[in-house]
Amino acid sequence: MGIFDRIYYGKAGKRDYSEMDMPKNRVSLFFLVLKDHLFDLIKVNLLQLIFWIPFLVWTYINFMALQSIDTAVLSEENGAAQMLSEMSGYLMMWLIGLIPCIAITGPSSAGAAYVMRNWARDQHAFLFSDFKDAFKGNWKQALGVSVMTSFAPILTYTAVMYYGQLADSNLAMMLPLMLVLCVMMIWSLMLPLLYPMMIGYELTFKNLLKNSMLMALASLPKMVLSRLITLIPLAVLFVFSIYYGNMIVMLVVVLYYLLFGFAASRLIYASFANGIFDKYLNPHIEGAAVGMGLRPQSEDDLLLDDDDDDEDEDAPLTVADDDDEDEDN
Repeated sequence: MGIFDRIYYGKAGKRDYSEMDMPKNRVSLFFLVLKDHLFDLIKVNLLQLIFWIPFLVWTYINFMALQSIDTAVLSEENGAAQMLSEMSGYLMMWLIGLIPCIAITGPSSAGAAYVMRNWARDQHAFLFSDFKDAFKGNWKQALGVSVMTSFAPILTYTAVMYYGQLADSNLAMMLPLMLVLCVMMIWSLMLPLLYPMMIGYELTFKNLLKNSMLMALASLPKMVLSRLITLIPLAVLFVFSIYYGNMIVMLVVVLYYLLFGFAASRLIYASFANGIFDKYLNPHIEGAAVGMGLRPQSEDDLLLDDDDDDEDEDAPLTVADDDDEDEDN
């Protein structure tokens, strides 16, 4: 294999491990993968970053516009209302511009999801070629998901502003507001499952959405946790902004996502998704492997798991499928 083939496909060899060397749970497996693929994550991040550049540039432009707002109007009569109106206008313009910026990112997310799915199962992935193949093979569904995602921020903001104002005089308007917020929250919890399910199983777009929603609701604490974990870097940077100023924090946020952020989030989502699919989906598919990358369970472990299942209060989950549903290679 020549140098260009190694760059394109990656190194195919990996050390052989015994079963006792394999991690017992997905947390251990995640940190093992993170250690082995730290620099590879940067490569995947750069591949995704190409499609997130419009988002970053547009966000930076609007951030600078907000910084330019003249705070001197606060001393004038109705100055606070005028300033809030101006800020609201900038925010609405930013959200409208986000629609095409987010919409174009779907296929790249599918490509990254395939690579991360394999790494999170301790399987090899040919970084560039597998990314490209998953990009090409799933671009239609991925684009559908990203287009729907692109409208979520502006729909949420519009609902909060519109129904929030109406609720001041009519509390009944809180009901449609809560409905919109619940739908947006469910969508945000579905997203970590949508791309891994898309690249791993043959499903129609309708069943892709249905299955992701069912599994997200059945695994609600895990999906909330997956989202919170990906927000930790932003939360830490927000705390630092109190002491060091917004510009420095903005620079650190940009550097984090330029080098690592997008790929790290995809790896976290893939790790959670693999566990959820092993619980709800793979056991119902003939020939589908369960617990890939994890140490095979002993009889004692299986007995303990059976006891845990008896205490599990999760509602039964019905999974929608297609006639030709199967797991991809």
